Amino acid sequence: MTDNELKALVAGLATAQAKTDIQLAKMAIQSEKTDRKISELAEQHKKTDKILLKSDEQHKKTDKILLKSDEQHNKTDKILLKSDEQHKKNDIRLEKIDKILFESAEQHKKNEIAHEILEKKILQVTTQLGNLGNIQGDIAEDLFRRNVVSLLKARGILIKNLGFRVKMPGTAEYDIVAENGKEIVVLEVKNKLSSRHIRRFLNVQLPKFRSEFPIYSNYKLYGAIGSLIISEELEQIAIDEGLFVFTQNMDGGASIINSSNFKAKSW
Repeated sequence: MTDNELKALVAGLATAQAKTDIQLAKMAIQSEKTDRKISELAEQHKKTDKILLKSDEQHKKTDKILLKSDEQHNKTDKILLKSDEQHKKNDIRLEKIDKILFESAEQHKKNEIAHEILEKKILQVTTQLGNLGNIQGDIAEDLFRRNVVSLLKARGILIKNLGFRVKMPGTAEYDIVAENGKEIVVLEVKNKLSSRHIRRFLNVQLPKFRSEFPIYSNYKLYGAIGSLIISEELEQIAIDEGLFVFTQNMDGGASIINSSNFKAKSW
């Protein structure tokens, strides 16, 4: 082998060695990159594991919440079931009450018819008695006229002027009218009071009083019923309508039967 060939061989080996070194350097660099990537992946796996761990814990908490929610739903369902049962019982009770009220209304109608028939019979008898009834009416008017001032004073109404059988041309007659300049009490007197009398007094006589006697238009107007004979039922009807109720007492005098805390209606 000549010197030139030996030199060429050495140069070739050197070149191959240099290429090999370069390739090894590149492989080292790539290995470092791979190691860093593996390290990053390992860190990422750790983070992922932590996230998954937290997620599992959150799932457990969520499961507990859902379990409690299911328990609460079960309780609510039981309450609703009991409520439905109670509603059914209430519906049954209401049906029974409606039936009782219907029967009561029917009985009340029958009682009203019977009462109207009785009133008509009483009216017929009163008409037949004639003068006797008129005399008793005069007695009733006289009794209440003599006592109305003192009885109203006891109820806080001080009377200054008293009218008896008050009327004007073209107006109705009012049995007793008592006033004090600010308040006026119109008292309708009957020997035996009926529901018809109360209705007429409330619906006809009292509403017309101010227009028939405009001089009293600014007065407080109170209504009163007076009767020698009056049933407890009619007493209560008159009181419920806001009327004073005068009647004869056991001693033969007159009294107001309304309770002490009664508030008269102002028309």
